[in-house]
Amino acid sequence: MEIILYTLFFITGFLVHSVYTYVLGLGTLAVTTKQSIDDSLLIMGTTYEKIVGMNESLYKGMIDKGIDEKEIEIHRRMDKAELEALMNIVVINLKGVVPARLEGFANFHDWKTANKEITKIIKFRTGLDKRD
Repeated sequence: MEIILYTLFFITGFLVHSVYTYVLGLGTLAVTTKQSIDDSLLIMGTTYEKIVGMNESLYKGMIDKGIDEKEIEIHRRMDKAELEALMNIVVINLKGVVPARLEGFANFHDWKTANKEITKIIKFRTGLDKRD
């Protein structure tokens, strides 16, 4: 009779340990995934701003060289379209590496919605806003 009791204790302990380990692992995975997504978005936002700044310097140099204003405007539109397409690709690739069960942490689907998420992250980290 005691062997049955000890076997039940063992099985119960094993099940409790398995459930506890699973829940703890899932929580750790969720926290690290959310933090990684937030950090990646901030890096993308910083990169975007730096590229825009470098392009503006390029346009200023073009004006100083005396290049026609229409030509500069054509370059601006092309650079803007190219940068938007590039950022959309990066966002889609980031969203693609998030595990399916944690897709709720990636509340964006293109660059415009990712940009809104970046604004929320910055406000949260500076204490200006509460996270949803």
